[in-house]
Amino acid sequence: MTENICPNINTCRMVATKEVVPDEKEREHYIDSFCRQGEEIWGNCIRFHTKKKLGFCPDFVVPDTALSIDEIIVRFEEESNNLQ
Repeated sequence: MTENICPNINTCRMVATKEVVPDEKEREHYIDSFCRQGEEIWGNCIRFHTKKKLGFCPDFVVPDTALSIDEIIVRFEEESNNLQ
């Protein structure tokens, strides 16, 4: 049954914390709709692809984020610069 579960499920901050998606029902919706639906579905998760490319995924990214990975990188860099 593990082939139906995203390989990142144990390390994904969206799953493990309330930081990414504070609303529990919304978080469970994402987990049920992406993380537990097989590679055909979780393979479309933007968080999955972002982590694969960058080695991590910023907290503002949800599975169906409309941003491209390049746009995610730009936004992450902008937010990081604003914190300095």
